[in-house]
Amino acid sequence: MGNSLRDELLKVGLVGEERAENKRRSKRHKAGPGKKRKQAAVQSPGEPSVTSSTHVLRENRRRTARFVRDSTLNGGSVAENAKKAQRRKIQELVKSERLNDAQAALAYHFVKGKRIKRIYVTQDQHAKLTSGAVVVAALEGNHHLLTRSVAEQLLDLAPQTVLCGAADAPAGDVDVDGNEHPVPDDLMW
Repeated sequence: MGNSLRDELLKVGLVGEERAENKRRSKRHKAGPGKKRKQAAVQSPGEPSVTSSTHVLRENRRRTARFVRDSTLNGGSVAENAKKAQRRKIQELVKSERLNDAQAALAYHFVKGKRIKRIYVTQDQHAKLTSGAVVVAALEGNHHLLTRSVAEQLLDLAPQTVLCGAADAPAGDVDVDGNEHPVPDDLMW
């Protein structure tokens, strides 16, 4: 029964007798990996190669499937990679130009949507915020102090960014007579 498949392949003509005998011998005498390679390299010119066209096709399909799987695991499509590159660019811009100070003790209150938020600033930053030279940018749940020019660059890169502060409001209220009101926009209580 062990020879039945070999016999059937011989009858059909898919395998020659010499090749079937070589396979039979190689199974009996387990050769090391180096010897198997040498046997595969030494062939007669008329004998077909060990790697058939179906084997090559199967190997190409396997490599293609692996490439597709790896590319989807590593980030997927070109659009996703572009999004990631855009996000990294925004993070680098904010990280390099951010003016937040960990030692700041003065609370600055600003309106974001329907809520009043707070960020701690220094006295100098507070003066710049009220004049409009510095703005608060709300991006991905974090608040960053940025100069106006950097905030405009950030808006170009990420339109979902919310800018808050005195920069949104006019510089001063002017009444009908043209007199400015001396009351500042941001009062400290």
